Amino acid sequence: MQLHLGTLYVVQLTTFTLLTLAVLLMGLRYPQEQALRHWGVGGILASVSMLLIALRPAIPLWLSVEVANIVLFVALSLTWSGALALEQRPVRWRLQFSLVLLASALLLAISNAPAYFEQRAALYSTCYMMFNLLTLKVFVSSPHRQRLGYRLITTLVLLLMLAQMGRVTLAMHYSQGELASSPHFAIANYVLILLEFAKILAFIFVCFEALEIRLYKLAMHDPLTGLYNRRAFHDQAQQRLAEHAGQPVALLVLDLDFFKQVNDRHGHQAGDDVLAHLARLLRAQLAPFDALYGRSGGEEFVIMLSGNAANLAPLIAENIRAALAAHAIQTSDAQAIQQTTSIGIAGGMAGQHSLRQLIMEADMALYQAKQQGRNCVRSAMNTL
Repeated sequence: MQLHLGTLYVVQLTTFTLLTLAVLLMGLRYPQEQALRHWGVGGILASVSMLLIALRPAIPLWLSVEVANIVLFVALSLTWSGALALEQRPVRWRLQFSLVLLASALLLAISNAPAYFEQRAALYSTCYMMFNLLTLKVFVSSPHRQRLGYRLITTLVLLLMLAQMGRVTLAMHYSQGELASSPHFAIANYVLILLEFAKILAFIFVCFEALEIRLYKLAMHDPLTGLYNRRAFHDQAQQRLAEHAGQPVALLVLDLDFFKQVNDRHGHQAGDDVLAHLARLLRAQLAPFDALYGRSGGEEFVIMLSGNAANLAPLIAENIRAALAAHAIQTSDAQAIQQTTSIGIAGGMAGQHSLRQLIMEADMALYQAKQQGRNCVRSAMNTL
């Protein structure tokens, strides 16, 4: 039994439509997965377009040609916006709309050309490569580009762009509509749909990887401040001590003074605002240094400095203390809260002092700071 190429095309298109419908339904089921919605809608639009093209003998020519190709341009643009949504970057709707509008205008401009079919095929392939190049740029610049899913999708997009370049080359060798009856053109389209099928599967895989990344961040970061939580800080600090063996390290423990009174007098939302303010202050103060920091629980924060920064630990701690005490914190409900912090410092040599030992010494120094009036820095850095 011989299988007709047209039959393969129909089976392939049906499978592609069902798959993209599943992607769209997953995107609708999970509102946070915007990328799935973009790619799902794009896939459905591509299927609708190809159905219009297949119905050409039975429907008006303008519907199966111009409208079908414009719908394809929109579907292509959603590949790019889906990649942006996946990376949580702003979708550039104006630029996206302008590019689709430009491609549609060019399509209409060549509609009366003698070699309309060949020019239309070349225009579509050019637009395809443009939108996929923009998509590729998003994935290549992602901080997760070394992950398996990202490398897979990058490879497939490159293969699709190469296939489209071959399609343009074919279009340049035919004229007067001869390309439509070329078996090479039919095979090229068949291969392209296969690659598109693989790309949709890769998109799903990448979305699961992105979900895994987000879950990891949720597990390792404090949701209020965005800083490392206690578990993550300890894991990272142990790793840092191993990597910086033989180098000086310093551990700072910060505790907000009388923080319980803030919650009691001003409310828990005001307390959250104070904690978030301190987190922003730490980011600003520690940005120039090789620092690891996080919220270890409640109103307590912890910082690890290594290398040259460790020698500057007392100065850095004093700058943090002074910066916090210098200005009242404006809360989200328009309250002004004057907040101070006490800081204890311990120091040693990485590889010679354990994290547990450093924390214990820093806690003792913090206890001294509290005993001596709070809003001060006390150090146990005898070894530095």
